[in-house]
Formats: sequence, C-alpha cells, structure tokens
Amino acid sequence: MENKQGSLKRALMNVSWLLAGKGVGAVLSLIYLGLAVRVLKSEGFGEFTLIFGTAQSVAAIVSFQTWQIVIRYGARHLLAGNEGALARLIGFCLGLDIAGAVAGCLIAWGGVTLLQPLLGWSDGLSHAALAFCSVLLLSIRSTAVGVLRVRDRYRIGAMADAATPIMRFIGAVAAVLWAPTVMGFLLAWAVADIFTAVIYWVCAQRVMPGFTRAMNLRTIWSAPDENPGIWRFAWLTNLNSIVGTGCNNMLVLVVGVATGAADAGHYRLAYQLSQALVRVSEMFARAVLPEFARSHATEDRASIRRLLGRSTRLAIGSTAIILVMLFALGQPVLHLMAGRESVGVFPLLLVLGIAAALDLIGVNFEPALLAIGHAGRALRVRLIRTLVLFAGLGAFMPHFGTMGVAVAMVMSSLLGLMLLAAAAWRAVRP
Repeated sequence: MENKQGSLKRALMNVSWLLAGKGVGAVLSLIYLGLAVRVLKSEGFGEFTLIFGTAQSVAAIVSFQTWQIVIRYGARHLLAGNEGALARLIGFCLGLDIAGAVAGCLIAWGGVTLLQPLLGWSDGLSHAALAFCSVLLLSIRSTAVGVLRVRDRYRIGAMADAATPIMRFIGAVAAVLWAPTVMGFLLAWAVADIFTAVIYWVCAQRVMPGFTRAMNLRTIWSAPDENPGIWRFAWLTNLNSIVGTGCNNMLVLVVGVATGAADAGHYRLAYQLSQALVRVSEMFARAVLPEFARSHATEDRASIRRLLGRSTRLAIGSTAIILVMLFALGQPVLHLMAGRESVGVFPLLLVLGIAAALDLIGVNFEPALLAIGHAGRALRVRLIRTLVLFAGLGAFMPHFGTMGVAVAMVMSSLLGLMLLAAAAWRAVRP
C-alpha cells in the first residue's frame, strides 16, 4: 500500500512546497497589483497590462517548456544513474531556451511596431514595451526549473520562485515613491524577472554542480540521439504553449484593441484574481508530472492509473473549496485592491473563476499524457478548445464586451476538460 500511495504522497509534498512559495506570492501580489491599480488608474493600468500581456504572449510563442523536457527525459537518466546524459540533456534544453529568447526579441520588435498604432502608444511607451519584452524573454530559467524538479528539490524551487513576488512588491513600493508611472512599474517587474532567473540558476548549480562541465557545443547536440523523440516532444510542447498560454494572454490584447486600455485593465484584474485557481492547478501539474514520468520510466501503467484517479478526486474537492472562497471573498478583495473602480469587475471575476475551476478539475490529465509520450493528443485538445474559444469571441464579444470573452473561456474550458479526460483515461487503460 505504501508503494501504491508513494507517488501521490510525493506529489502532495511537492505541492506543499510550491504552495509555500506561492502563498507568499499570492499575498504580495494582491498588494503590488493594488498599488499599480490605484496609482496608475484605469487607463495607466490598462497600458501596463497591455505591455505585460504582449511580453507574455511573445514568451509563450517561443517557449519550448524545457522544464517539461528535462522531467520527461531526465527521469529515465536519473533512474539509470547516467549523470552525463542528464547534463547533456540540460545543456540541450538551455540551448533551446536561448534560441527561443533571441527569436522572441525579433518577434517582439515586430509585435510592438504593429500594436503601437492600434493601441495608441507613444514612441516612448513603445520603446519601453520593447525593452520590457526583451528583458522578460532573456531572463531564462525554464531549464533551471526542470533541474530542480527532476531532482525533487521543490523546497529550493519554492524559495527561488518567491523571489519574483518579493522583488515586485519592493519594486512597486519604490515605483509609488519615486516613479509612479507605467514605466516605473515596468522597470520594477523587469528587475524582478532578472533577479528570479539569477536565483534559479544559482540553485540549479548547487543541486547539480557537475552539469556545466558537459554543457558545451560538442556534446550537447548528442542529446537528441540519447533521447529519441525529443525534437518532436519539444515542438509539441512549443505548440501547446502557443495555443494555450499564448492565446490566453493574447485575449488581453484583443480586449485592448477592441474596447480600449481601461477595459483591458479591468479584464486583466479579474483574470489575475481568477488565476489563483489556475496557479493551484499549475502547481499540482508541475508536482505530479515527475511522478507520472517515473511510473512511465518503470513501465508501471497500473501506478499511473491509481495516481490519475486519486489526483482527480483531490482536484475536484479542491475546486469546490476554492470556488466557495472566490464567491465569498472575491468582491471584498477587489474592493480592497481597486476601490470604486472594481464595482463592475466582480461579475467578470465570477465567470472567469468558473472557467478556471474547470481547468483545475482536469489539472492532471495533460501531465499524464505528456509523461507517457502522448503530447500530440494534448496538443489536439488544446487546438480544439482554442478554436472554440475564438469562435466564442466572435459570437459573444461584439454584444457583451469583456463578459463575452469570459463566457467564451467557460465554453473552451468545459470542452477541454471533457476531451482531456477522455484522452487521458484512454491512454492509461490496460
């Protein structure tokens, strides 16, 4: 019985460390977002939101989610005791991160040039947007995250992850005191990303001090030969990132272009709070993925099914509790953060919260598919739900504005949950 439950216990322990780091971040994020909303007002916060959304969209387009690659293939090398192959895999993933960051800077330049007339940005704001995008893209840490997680160093990862909200909080206070402008808050967020990336790589080096010796151009390109299917998996995770995270961030830009910066700011505020649910789901997904990968590496299909069933039941229970908290505390938190400007945001928050709850229920299905080599199925589900999302935008947004966007997200999340559940259980059946 202990062996049967060990994977879930490890996953829950890892989630507890992630929650410890994110718990600090959740409290601080309410404070620094509240400062940004109150200081910048609707229009300024909307401009800040649109620039941040642009950077996140470009990052999603060029992301290979290398932390998933490190876990997917590194678990097998760890079980075999092949530290050299693991180090070469890490070097290969870092190479993908760097290539993506450089490509992203070029895409960001084109994107900012295109968006400037559509969003009415001044030349100064456009230059600030491009600089911010470049910093966000070049603050590479995905591979370092994978190093910590494949070795079950979630406690260290939680401390590293807490650097972002702590630095944003410090930066937001500094911006309020000395530079209460959009550019001041952008600078604060940029410094936080740089600091977090440095912390992650220092931690990765301490957890696996020998991996840098194998990270040279003559050896890392042997990683594809040592990890069959890695290129296909990398491109599938990239496409998954584009149609998942990328499209969600692009919705802010769609709202900004269609209805203006102020509405984009309101949508972002509601979306940010609803994402508290998604952050919980992301933490659980990141913690449970290594357990699926280990079970797959040992060809223990029965263990995968047990872990999938137990984690699904846990996700359903967690979703019910968090939804009750959202309905009870959402309006007071909004009022505390944004004051009177939050009056019309609460209904939007509730609908977006329902969409996030549906994503949380299905949190473990995609990691299960990724870990056992069915990234293509996960991508197909993402593509279908994205098509439904944009069809919903076309149908509802012209009539209902930002609420139409939220309704489209609920439709997309519900369909995604049903399709992912069917695909995951079909993949792990005997």
